[in-house]
Amino acid sequence: MVRVKICGITNVEDALSCSQSGADALGFIFYKRSPRYISPQRAKKIMENIGPFISRVGVFVNEDRARVNDIASYLNLDILQFHGRESAAYCRYFSKTFKVIKVFFPPELSDKEYTGVSAYLFDIRIENKETGLTLDDSFLKKIKAIKHKKTILSGGITPANVSKLIKKAQPYAVDVASGVEIFPGKKDKKLVKKLIYKVKNINYQGL
Repeated sequence: MVRVKICGITNVEDALSCSQSGADALGFIFYKRSPRYISPQRAKKIMENIGPFISRVGVFVNEDRARVNDIASYLNLDILQFHGRESAAYCRYFSKTFKVIKVFFPPELSDKEYTGVSAYLFDIRIENKETGLTLDDSFLKKIKAIKHKKTILSGGITPANVSKLIKKAQPYAVDVASGVEIFPGKKDKKLVKKLIYKVKNINYQGL
């Protein structure tokens, strides 16, 4: 079964509704330039209200290693997601202690030097986020062909297109933020529930 991460959590209400709708992981963005940025202190209060079986993912962009360590330890994060230009060596440093997700953007596909990470996440550039674009079919086929690492699909995913995208890329998981939002940082309960229902009930053999 395909897993679901809902990213950009900023409040307790959204964290609880996403968890109750069946999300496997919640993402908390610690990049101050993001409209979904959350302070570690506020994130801690939210995490105190969610169940122990929900994975807590910290999202970082080109962050100093010491600050990542401080936040990850303070919040007892399960997974670190690196969304910038982090090197393979940078990722390996953290993979000794945490599960690590490394993000790639087209035309990047994957780099087998990133052997220590737990999964590759494929996303579209931020300038394309509001255009309704998703990863194109040729790139989705390349993602499907990756066998040496778990893959996560992101970028423009909505309840309307998630089934089609999953069938083409056959990922381990999907990562969704704007596609289930009223505005950046505020989730739409109905859209979250609809998306998760579609993912969990997709008719795809082998996931």
